[in-house]
Amino acid sequence: MKITNLVKGAVVTLAALGMVMPQGQVQAATGLKTIKAVKTVEVSAVDVALSNGSLVGRVVDHTGTAMTSKEVVVRQGKNEISKVKTDSNGVFAVSNLKGGLYEVTAGTSTGTFRVWTESAAPQSAAEQAMLVVGESATRGNGFGGLMGDGTLVLTAAVIATLIISGVALNRINNLQDDVNHIPKSP
Repeated sequence: MKITNLVKGAVVTLAALGMVMPQGQVQAATGLKTIKAVKTVEVSAVDVALSNGSLVGRVVDHTGTAMTSKEVVVRQGKNEISKVKTDSNGVFAVSNLKGGLYEVTAGTSTGTFRVWTESAAPQSAAEQAMLVVGESATRGNGFGGLMGDGTLVLTAAVIATLIISGVALNRINNLQDDVNHIPKSP
């Protein structure tokens, strides 16, 4: 009986806590810090078809906003092939390229692209290269990073709730037992 009441109390308390403190609010940090990405490395190359002999691409930030006047460097191996800037739409074009494997860098992001001539490009090849610059990404990092994604706080809150619920239910059960043992008046 006492265990059943304890479990019921814990479930009700956790449900109430879950409604009062949704996970998004638990994980939200009050002191946000801007984190700059050191380098984004693509594991595999993306197929891109040349357009009239030019590698055309677009540079955007993590929200999809075009990065204007962003310097774009194209390398093949260790050799720098070209250095261009994006236009007002974040578009860049590097002309006189041949098919091959190229690294395209903008800011702190690098993408690896397998560039194909128009006649040799597979149907799956993209029409332009897309590079997402991650330097303006913001992440929650409250309490000096000790809380991570809020799991530690949530776990501590659940444990504290269970302990408090157990103590409170034990006291209620003891009071109920005391009341049941009071002699009835004649």
